[in-house]
Amino acid sequence: MKIALLENCSSEAIKEKLSGLLLKDLVQMDELQNMLEASYTATGMPSGIIDAFTGEIYAGTGWQKICVNFHRVHPETCAKCIASDTAITNKIQKGEHYGYKCINGLWDIGVPIMCMEQHIATFFLGQFLYEGEEPDREFFVKQADKYGFKQQEYLDALDAVPRFTRERVELTLKHNIALAAFLSDSASKSMRNFYEIEQRREAETEIKSLRNYLANIIDSMPSVLISVAPEGQITQWNKEAESVSGIAQDKAIGAKLEETMPTLGSEMERIRTAITTRRKQAYINRPGPEDDQTACEDVTIYPLIANGVRGAVIRIDDVTERVNLERMMLQSEKMMSVGGLAAGMAHEINNPLSGIMGHTSNIRKRIYEDLKPNLAAAEKHGISIEAVRAYMDERGINRMLDGISEAGDRAAKIVRNMLAFSRKSEQNFTPQDLSKLLDMTIELASSDYDLKKEYDFKQIKIKRDYSREMPLVLCESNEIQQVFLNILKNGAEAMSETPDESQFTCKIFSDSKNAVVEITDNGPGMTAEVRQRIFEPFFTTKDVGQGTGLGLSVSYFIINDQHGGFMNVQSVPGEWTKFIIKLPLK
Repeated sequence: MKIALLENCSSEAIKEKLSGLLLKDLVQMDELQNMLEASYTATGMPSGIIDAFTGEIYAGTGWQKICVNFHRVHPETCAKCIASDTAITNKIQKGEHYGYKCINGLWDIGVPIMCMEQHIATFFLGQFLYEGEEPDREFFVKQADKYGFKQQEYLDALDAVPRFTRERVELTLKHNIALAAFLSDSASKSMRNFYEIEQRREAETEIKSLRNYLANIIDSMPSVLISVAPEGQITQWNKEAESVSGIAQDKAIGAKLEETMPTLGSEMERIRTAITTRRKQAYINRPGPEDDQTACEDVTIYPLIANGVRGAVIRIDDVTERVNLERMMLQSEKMMSVGGLAAGMAHEINNPLSGIMGHTSNIRKRIYEDLKPNLAAAEKHGISIEAVRAYMDERGINRMLDGISEAGDRAAKIVRNMLAFSRKSEQNFTPQDLSKLLDMTIELASSDYDLKKEYDFKQIKIKRDYSREMPLVLCESNEIQQVFLNILKNGAEAMSETPDESQFTCKIFSDSKNAVVEITDNGPGMTAEVRQRIFEPFFTTKDVGQGTGLGLSVSYFIINDQHGGFMNVQSVPGEWTKFIIKLPLK
C-alpha cells in the first residue's frame, strides 16, 4: 500500500510494516456486519465491503442468488464479475464513487474507502436494477442456455433482484458515502497512530541502543569514570570503577561519592569548582590508594553544563607505568650523562693513581728486597739495610705503605667500575636459566665472608615463586649474577636494621616481551627521595667507608645499557623494597 505519509519516512522498517496494513488492521470490524444488515433492513439495498488488495470480503448482506449461485459459480461468468469489479476499482482510485452495469447485466456502485488518499477497500452497493429499466430477459435466457444454468431458477433469481428508483438509489448512496467516509477517517487516524507509535517505538529502540552503545563504550574504557550531581550523589559508575572499588554499579548509583570511594572525598571542592567555573580541573600524578603507595593516578574533573544538566564527570587513569617509565627515562638520561663524566674522570684519576701505586711498589722494593743497589746505597751512608728496615718497622712506615696500597687498590676498583659505565660488554651472551642463576647467587651470598661479618645470610628466609615455563634468556651470566648479588647484599644489609624476621621474595616470570625478575625484601623500605637517587653513582645511605655507592649503579648499566633491558625499584617506607629487572626475551 502506497501511503503519502510514508513517502518522507526515513525508516525502511516502518515503511515495510505500515505499507502492509489492511482495512481490517486499521478499523474495528466487529460491528461492521451488523451495520450493513441494519442498512439492508432499512433500504433493501444489498451491500458489501471488499479489500482492494486481497479481495477479502469483510462484510456483506442482501447479495443476490443470481450472483452467488450462478454468476460467481461458473468460471466464464465469474470472470465477467471480476472484470466488472476491476472496472469499478480502477474508476474509484482517486476517491470518487462510480456506478457500473456489469457485463452480466446487473448494476453495482462502488464507493472507495480511503486511507490517507490511498484506496484500501471498496464499499459495494448492489446488485440491483433501476425501475423503468427492465432487463432484457432474452439476454438472460441465452446466458442460461450458454452456461448451462437451469433456466427457470435462473430467471426466478433475476426477478428477485431488487428494483429502485434513481432517487432512492441516490439517497441510499449518500448514506453509504457517509459510512465510507467514516471508515476512511478511522483508517487514516489509525494509520497516523500506527505511524506515530512505530516512530516512537523505533526512537525508543534507537535511544536504548544508543544508551547501550554509550554504556559499552564507557564500560570498556580502562579509565575509572564516575559522574556525580552537584551535591555529590553518584549518577554514573562504570565497570572499571566497579573493579577498582569492588562496589557494584546498582549499589553505587545514588550513594555519596565520599562514602563509596573515600579516596575521592577530598576532591569534592574541585568538583564544585569545576561546576561553578565550568572549567576542567585536573590533579596530575596523584598518589594512588593508601594500600599501594607506589601507584600514581591522574584525576580529571569535567563539568556537565549542557541542556540544563549540572554535575561533573570524574575520570581516573592509572598512570603508574607511565610515571615509572618517565622516571626511568629521566634516570637513564642522567645516568648516561654521569657515565660519560665518570669515564672522563676515571681516565684523569688513573694516571696519578698509577704513579702512586708504582711509587709505593718501588719503595717496598728499595727497602725490603736485597738488591745490590739497595745494599750499596746503605753502605755508602754508613748504615746497614737491616737498620733501615728496623727503623721503618718501628715507625709504622710499613703499615702506612700497606694502607697506601690498600687504598690504591680500592681506588683502582672504583676506576674500573667507572669505566664500565662507558663500555659495552664484549662478553658473549649465552642462553641462561634465570632461576638457576638466581639460586646460584643466593648460595654464593650465603658463603660471602664480608656478609657473615655483619649477619648470617643463611638465616634469611627465601621465598621462591618461579614460573615453570620460563624460556632461556640470552645474557652474560656473570654480569647478571653480579646484579643479583648487589641487590641481595643491599637488601640483607637493610633488613639487618629491623627486628622482624628477614625475608626475600624472589619471583621470576615472563610477560609478552620480557623475562621479569622481582626481588623483594621486608626491610625498612626507602623514601621517595632515596628511591629517585638509588641508581646514581656514589650515592649511598651507608656510613663513610662502608660502601662505594657504585654497586647498584653498575647493576643499572649492566641491565639497561649492556643487556637492553631495564631496572627499576619500588618501595613503601617501613614495609618493603622491590627491585624489578626486565630482560628482553629476543
